[in-house]
Amino acid sequence: MSSSEQQVLPGVDATRVTFLSPSALERYRRCPRLYRFLHVDGLWRMSRIGAGQSFGTSVHAALREFFRLPVANRSLERLLELFRRSWVREGYGSKEERARERARGMDALRSWYAQADTKVKPLATEVGLQAGYGDIVLKGRIDRLDAAPDGGFVVVDYKTAKRPASQASADEDVALTVYASLVERKLARPVTELVLDYVVAGRQVVTRRPPEVLAERMAGVLSDAAALRADTEFTPRTGPWCKGCDLLSLCPEGQAEVTAAAARLD
Repeated sequence: MSSSEQQVLPGVDATRVTFLSPSALERYRRCPRLYRFLHVDGLWRMSRIGAGQSFGTSVHAALREFFRLPVANRSLERLLELFRRSWVREGYGSKEERARERARGMDALRSWYAQADTKVKPLATEVGLQAGYGDIVLKGRIDRLDAAPDGGFVVVDYKTAKRPASQASADEDVALTVYASLVERKLARPVTELVLDYVVAGRQVVTRRPPEVLAERMAGVLSDAAALRADTEFTPRTGPWCKGCDLLSLCPEGQAEVTAAAARLD
């Protein structure tokens, strides 16, 4: 046996495994070449941290630490303190924008606190799960996992968009589908509800994945994952999103799309 060959042991699958998160899969669906740039070529250093990402990270971190506190300590003042402590400064275009967004986050959390159930005792916050589906391993990080009254689970996913998703969009949400599947596979209890908690917009959108729906949606997820796994070309998918792509300089097709879009506006 040559040094390049690997001995296959009984009961051991030595084939290549593809690890995917919902965000990576969504990135591939949007543009296979962008997926390749980031997840195959590892060009993350060329991907800038934006204001929206920093804002979202700050809010998520504050809520994570808030729900790890004893219920008696969960005051509004403590929540705002956690937000200030978790504030991510990078990604803003100016000091004025940074200050404005920080104030917006404080206002959003004040409104959220006034209407949220702050006494809930989560089973876990920011819990990472992964499970194998053949030669695909799906992984996800769940913002909050609560116990449902019927003995199942409630998955809560925080969102910081200014407008909530429609019910139809929530029902089709790929990340929630993956989260439901991961929780049920790893923890052996059903997910009763999936909640998109729009902290800034002040609204929750609730969706469900009954067994037959979850199976159908997961079949689509795994079909896309298999296509990604087999892809060797990573052909770019151009569109309006090309203009804001951090790796546009590496993509002639994207540059052509941006040029053509500008010409159409003239």
